[in-house]
Order: sequence, then C-alpha cells, then structure tokens
Amino acid sequence: VETKGRWVLEDRKKHLLIQKQHPELDIRMVFQNSKGKIRKGSKTTYADWCNRYGFLYHLKLIPSEWIDEDGSSKKILTFIPFPGEKK
Repeated sequence: VETKGRWVLEDRKKHLLIQKQHPELDIRMVFQNSKGKIRKGSKTTYADWCNRYGFLYHLKLIPSEWIDEDGSSKKILTFIPFPGEKK
C-alpha cells in the first residue's frame, strides 16, 4: 500500500513500470483526494487513472478489508533492489 497526496507524472510512470516488471505485486494506493486531477486542466482523476491501469485505491484510510484479507494466495516477496543512483 502506498499513500499519496500529490501524485506526479514520474510517480505514475514508476508504478506502471513496477507493475509491468513485477506483475505478482499487489500494489494499492491510498489517496488524500482520489478525485484530484492528475495534472492541471486534466479531466482524469487519480481514481480514473487507477481504474484504467488496474490499481486498487481508497480514500484517506487503508480499508479494514485490505488488512483482513487472507494473503495465503500471494507470493512471499523479497526486497527488490533499485539499480539506480541513490539520492
């Protein structure tokens, strides 16, 4: 679960790459405002973007249903090293 206030283009691209490279990951978003626009003047909201690309999302709080899920069907994941330069 990743929490987001402002979700800039670079972050959205990063999540699409992670999803493509690691389809086994279950990435979910919790937004401060899921109705926020992805950029000024856009009609697309954060919620619209998540729906388009298959990410589960929620508003402000992690829903108890997510916490109570039986994770037995999920793979046990290990740390994924970042090959890029640390900032």
